[in-house]
Amino acid sequence: MSLRCAIYARYSSDQQSPLSISDQVRKCREYAQQQGWSVLDEHLYTDAEISGAGTDRPGLQVLIQAAQRRPRAFDVLLIDDTSRLSRRQADQANIIDQLRFAGFRLVAVSQGIDTASEQADVLMTVHGLVDSLYIKELAKKTHRGLEGRVLSGLHAGGRCFGYRNEQGPDGVRLVMNEAEASIVRRIFDLSAGGLSLKKIAARLNSEGVASPRRSNGSGPATWCPTGIRAMLRNEIYIGRLIWNRKKWVKRPGTNKRVPRERPQSEWKIIERPELQIISADLWQRVRERQKLAEEVYGRAGAGLHKASSSPYLLTGFLKCGLCQGNLIIVAGKGRKTIRKYYGCAQHFHRGACPNDLQIRQDVVERNYSARIQSEVLTPEAVEYTIREVLRRIRERDIERPDELAALQARRAELERELSRLAEAVAQMGHSTVLLSTIQARELELNRIAEKMASRAAPPVVERLPVNAREFVAARLNDLVALLNTDIARARAELAKHVREIRMVPDADSGRYYFAEGEWNLLGGLDLGGSDFAGIAGGGFEPPTFGL
Repeated sequence: MSLRCAIYARYSSDQQSPLSISDQVRKCREYAQQQGWSVLDEHLYTDAEISGAGTDRPGLQVLIQAAQRRPRAFDVLLIDDTSRLSRRQADQANIIDQLRFAGFRLVAVSQGIDTASEQADVLMTVHGLVDSLYIKELAKKTHRGLEGRVLSGLHAGGRCFGYRNEQGPDGVRLVMNEAEASIVRRIFDLSAGGLSLKKIAARLNSEGVASPRRSNGSGPATWCPTGIRAMLRNEIYIGRLIWNRKKWVKRPGTNKRVPRERPQSEWKIIERPELQIISADLWQRVRERQKLAEEVYGRAGAGLHKASSSPYLLTGFLKCGLCQGNLIIVAGKGRKTIRKYYGCAQHFHRGACPNDLQIRQDVVERNYSARIQSEVLTPEAVEYTIREVLRRIRERDIERPDELAALQARRAELERELSRLAEAVAQMGHSTVLLSTIQARELELNRIAEKMASRAAPPVVERLPVNAREFVAARLNDLVALLNTDIARARAELAKHVREIRMVPDADSGRYYFAEGEWNLLGGLDLGGSDFAGIAGGGFEPPTFGL
């Protein structure tokens, strides 16, 4: 009796020859011919460049679906060897059980295994064990080889923004890319200055700054908050390479991998000072900013919590004195509404707190800033502020040559890219994609020219007023306006001094708030400092006063 045969063939990676599949099919055809069986060309199932560690392979899934149809489309499934079916013993046994239950016969032609034989189960078990051990040993050897490359100063693979992969005689090494490194420095500066991940991404995208991602053709590649968060936590930017921190584990039955943290004892920490882009001081300021954000806004506060990017100065700091919940803007959110009011979120949204007192946003900010102002304008505080301002300005002026060099490098790179794009347009003719790319590059080039012109201006120190003390005091005299100049940065600085402001409604009239809490004027993580109970004097004025 001539049996009808289907064939399944697979190879694992793009480094194997695509002819591997045709060779497997040829061997299966030769075996079928020797047995007097016929191969059905419409039932050739293949998977190219897909690992046998999972069963979520398109060709295999189509094969299993075809095997479940009635009447049966074929009688025997031919494979070159059991590893083509699966390299996991459990998956291999499951697939064979499904085929047997559906009434099919399986033959591994190179190994001489036929499920019609009584010895098939033993042979399948032995070869399945060998296949499973092979993939585990291969993973160990690959991991060992990568570890050796990393320890010898080579790159283990992949791209890292801020660097380029440079091929050498002994392998690939990471080399700093000055154009991208300047963007990395800017991202860290923005984060240390108080901008949330979302706002950093929005600013970079609005300026057309090239992102680490490559466009997939469906649209421009853009910055995203999660990518920026990963960048801000990558210690390679301070010249410290951490390898073997994570391992990738495949989900059972699939080829999808998920990361798992390894024990810290298995990490390989390698100092690479030549790769340092960010100063240790800037790195630490970003760490402190993230820690403060987490404490004020919760674990999501690394930059994604809603309150952390609020346009209102005191949102997230104001707490209800009755239920300890947040005070949020509950009225006046409309675009045409000038006055906005804070109220207890638990009362407003859930009715879970009896505190129904609302207070105007500008009144809270004005009274709070007035008390801070009276503390800030002490001779000691002004002297400290002047010293700190001058120190940071001098540091910025010192760093200016490096920034200018990075801008010049990026400008040269853009000019070369525009030249190549122009040649492509000349050869291919009109192309919407090419023209839009040219427009984006020209826009970035113009922005770089503006930045370089500003960098060429005299150092800021030379342009400060002669009497620095009067200049600082004048700015501090209008603290509300100063804080609202850059809300994100002001909120980040405020978080260094204040954890929370408890707003307690006056029990007698129910028309006033009293503020309670602690602050640290000079900042830092330990806020066990000065008391500012009654920061608004006799209490914040209520909105019912019509202010």
